[in-house]
Amino acid sequence: MTWIDWLIVGVFFLISVALGTAFTKRAGQSLESYFVSNRQLGWWLAGSSMAATAFSSDTPLLLTGMVRRRGVWGVWEILALSISTMLAVFVFAKLWKRANVMTEVEFVERRYSGKAAAWLRGFKAIYWGLLYNCYVLGAWPVTGLRKVLEEMTGAGRETAIVLSVILATLYTSSSGLWGVAVTDLFQFIWAMVGAVILAWAAVDAVGGFAALRESLGGTSALALIPPWPSGAEGSWVSSPFGWFLGLILVQWWAWKNTDGGGILVQRLVSCKDERQAMGSVLWFNIAHYCLRSWPWILTALASIILIPNAQLELADGTALVDHERAYPRLITMLLPTGLKGVMLASFFAAFLSTVSTHLNWGSSYLVNDFYKRFAHRNASERHYLAVSRLIPFGLALGAVWVAWSIDSIGQAFTLILNVSAGIGPVYLLRWFWWRINPWSEMTAMLVSVPMLLIRPHALTWLGLPHGVLTELLFMVLGTAACWVPATLLTAPVDRETLARFYEAVRPPGWWKPVATASGAREAWGLSLWQWGLGTVAILTTTLAPLSLVLGRPWEGWIGCAVAAACWGGLAVTLARTSVR
Repeated sequence: MTWIDWLIVGVFFLISVALGTAFTKRAGQSLESYFVSNRQLGWWLAGSSMAATAFSSDTPLLLTGMVRRRGVWGVWEILALSISTMLAVFVFAKLWKRANVMTEVEFVERRYSGKAAAWLRGFKAIYWGLLYNCYVLGAWPVTGLRKVLEEMTGAGRETAIVLSVILATLYTSSSGLWGVAVTDLFQFIWAMVGAVILAWAAVDAVGGFAALRESLGGTSALALIPPWPSGAEGSWVSSPFGWFLGLILVQWWAWKNTDGGGILVQRLVSCKDERQAMGSVLWFNIAHYCLRSWPWILTALASIILIPNAQLELADGTALVDHERAYPRLITMLLPTGLKGVMLASFFAAFLSTVSTHLNWGSSYLVNDFYKRFAHRNASERHYLAVSRLIPFGLALGAVWVAWSIDSIGQAFTLILNVSAGIGPVYLLRWFWWRINPWSEMTAMLVSVPMLLIRPHALTWLGLPHGVLTELLFMVLGTAACWVPATLLTAPVDRETLARFYEAVRPPGWWKPVATASGAREAWGLSLWQWGLGTVAILTTTLAPLSLVLGRPWEGWIGCAVAAACWGGLAVTLARTSVR
């Protein structure tokens, strides 16, 4: 890194700070302006902000590790979640917007009633806004940027962690969601430019696409779908294909973000109306899966050739294989002065966009759903805004503590998916079934960690093979064995609250006792058809161009044709859709 590179990084920070602070006054009007931008975001800004948040400093490293360990098919751990994020476009975006909440946690007291609902709201504010949020911040973006800084600048572990968190916290605390969203757009563009630059340099270094295909052609690295297991490989459940089935059959609806998740919810409820909310999540899906994935996959494939072993020598002289470090190491190997600065700035862009969102989102839970609701109920808006600007510093300290003990981003990602598996069915059914009550959610959340701890022993005792499919099903069924009786043995939500919720939100599903009293039901068949078309469109648009690049023209062109047909059909149905 030379002074030219650092100058580029400095220019990036000046632009980011200028954009963020420009909205400080607007964010300081009220809690609603600070956390949901007065509900005035357009679809393109809200969707770009979602994509920037998901494009973190850890994400290219995470995906690089997936591809290096398994091959291209390893990215299904991310791609499979598109099934649920597309469901958010055509079903949950409208429902969340109609619920008229500031946070996902506030929804609890719209859907349920009584002391149990109040207790659940406070518990979720601490659980997701503090504990989960600090873990995610430390395990993903902070750890990702720390590895990048160590590789590119030689900065020590402690220095890298502290500097990165201080930068993000200072940038976030005053700007509110207005500043976060606008700056996210700039940072997403910069981060994408950096990803494309490194992909081009990496493919060029191996001799082009033909050389890449030739070098990896004898391996399974280029396969888009895991190979079907042979008889000699043992149980198919524990094979790569069983892992794939577990993701596409179970994971997408079993995890906690199956109805959108807190960060997406914050953005879509900030939109002007239902159509803008749907458009924001649709644009997020396109940017998140179709645009950002291909440069990372190509870079990861090239890294297999250029860096056969991404090995790190630790201070005590021992060596550690860390495939995630291959991505930043390619920057130091391949890029000249100037472009290294662009790349480092792109990592800061990805880092800041994610951390700023998490700090703002976590503060919204802790202020709106805990402090204002339970601790200090009658303070002024000015008081709540002051508290909102202080809380990010506490969350940042928690993230630093977590980052000190995390080395593998991939393991942390898998842990989150596993520990939240089994919660998703309750989060889905609270929209579709009137009988779900606060005890359903509380039970599912409380038993998820114990279920994860006993899972390996239980599968062995039951004589079942260990694999993603059986592990996920155990989490779902084991958790359901607790929350279903808890639901049926406790009192339902009172009919007045249910009727008020149904009249405002008009959800699909099993609401007959309430719907009869509240008027006509809404037809949802078209929304489900759009969900199916959209999911196929996203997956084929992501994978078909990769098939062409990787030397499978028939697969690629058929995939492109399917993608075009699905997008066309989706456009026709959306033109006929009436939303508020």
